[in-house]
Amino acid sequence: MSTDRAGHKYSPLLIATGACAFLWIAARASVQSLTIDESDTFLAYVVRPNLSDWEAASNNHVLNSLLMRLFVTVFGASPFTIRLPALIGAAIYITAVYFLVRLITPGLLLQWSLLVCLVACPFVMDYLVAGRGYSLALAFLTCAITLAVRHKQRGGSLVRAATLISIGTALSVCANFSFAIADLAIGLLIFIWMWPGVWRDAAASRWKTLAAFVLPGLAVGYFFVGPTVLGWPKGQFTWGARSLLDTGRSLLEASLYEPNPYLLNPRLRHYFVHFGKFLYPLLGVFFLWRAVLLFRARATVRGATLALIAAAALIVTLASHQLLFWFYGILLPLDRTGLYIALFLFLMAGVAAAVPLDSFQGRITARGLTGVLALIACYSIGCLRLTYFKEWKYDADMKRVYSVLAYYNRTYGLKDVSTNWRYVAAINAYRELSGRETLHQIGGAPNQVNEYPAGYQAYVVFYPWDFGFVKREGLKLVYHDTFTDVAVAIRPDLESQPCAHP
Repeated sequence: MSTDRAGHKYSPLLIATGACAFLWIAARASVQSLTIDESDTFLAYVVRPNLSDWEAASNNHVLNSLLMRLFVTVFGASPFTIRLPALIGAAIYITAVYFLVRLITPGLLLQWSLLVCLVACPFVMDYLVAGRGYSLALAFLTCAITLAVRHKQRGGSLVRAATLISIGTALSVCANFSFAIADLAIGLLIFIWMWPGVWRDAAASRWKTLAAFVLPGLAVGYFFVGPTVLGWPKGQFTWGARSLLDTGRSLLEASLYEPNPYLLNPRLRHYFVHFGKFLYPLLGVFFLWRAVLLFRARATVRGATLALIAAAALIVTLASHQLLFWFYGILLPLDRTGLYIALFLFLMAGVAAAVPLDSFQGRITARGLTGVLALIACYSIGCLRLTYFKEWKYDADMKRVYSVLAYYNRTYGLKDVSTNWRYVAAINAYRELSGRETLHQIGGAPNQVNEYPAGYQAYVVFYPWDFGFVKREGLKLVYHDTFTDVAVAIRPDLESQPCAHP
């Protein structure tokens, strides 16, 4: 167990911060409407009678799909149980981050700032809630890093540490294939970091340690995703960026999204919006300044290895993705598929700030880095939101939209609905969750703006794009949410029909 500068074995502040973060995540999992991607996972890999959890598809985050099916089977289907695997990932991740920041630095302000940045960053927190595999993948990757740092600082059985690290990286891959290159890079770099300890052992022990680094991960990987990987078809990876610049922009935009007007008074929110955009460039300036100083003092500096590992893992991962894009056309990380980048960058900054450097510039840059991380932590707290994801904001009102459709089904016998592509999966998922209405399953959605099939009595439309269709068909708008711009439009004669009780 790590201790802080005051000698405390545990940190009440960090524990309270982590607990509050997890409670907020759990509240979001209970409150938020299901989104298109979560619903697709639920419909494809949970409610289908045939066992489809090992289907080779990019949408199938295998470990998450298996756990989702398990929890829905045991506890029943609800948005909370659909997101329960992600919540488990969030709990593991927050716990791993707690121990990791305590191992990185004894300074309480830096510990707290780094923990909040790693957990409450708007970009990261969204995917600790969403019912997909990102939370579990990030959690197991962070566990592998934490176990390596703890072993280097505290010692213990190298074989045991290697086994757990191997299993952790393998589970991360099983949870989300977009983490595969990052997991392999981290695993290899950790092995290199630990190699001096391996080399000092006898030949038999070296082989045993090498086997511990490789075989458990291979076994876990084959058990969970072996058939999926071996049967992988071409053309699955259709989401991504076409340049590293687009990758960086997507991560920066998501990390700054968006100060909450219900948490911040108008003037404070104004400052957050206008000055928040300078935080990450300022962090970069202090980090580069600090990196130059550390490089100059490299002969005497101790404790910077984790920052080097994170930087090397980031470079290797992005370079590998760039090569895959050039030679095979596989798109680069974008938004959620680059979630591990936030982990690597925050670790680089946190470790750089924690390394002792006894000079005036060294003290200035350490305090500067810590201060900017603290500001980013405060900014992240100001961006906490309870009811929607950035990426799927348009689905934030699906629970209420379905209740409108259910009302017209029970009252006027509505059966067939046509919807915009954004809402098909979520409405079908709520139809499955409810089981009380006789609405027909919604099929394919129109691909053209303002183009919907004729003859339906109700339409769920994305109003900014489809208001022309609503006007042209003379539809009556019975529900419109200005926050998400989803609207329910019906033909006027639907309400004139005799009440039906399906």
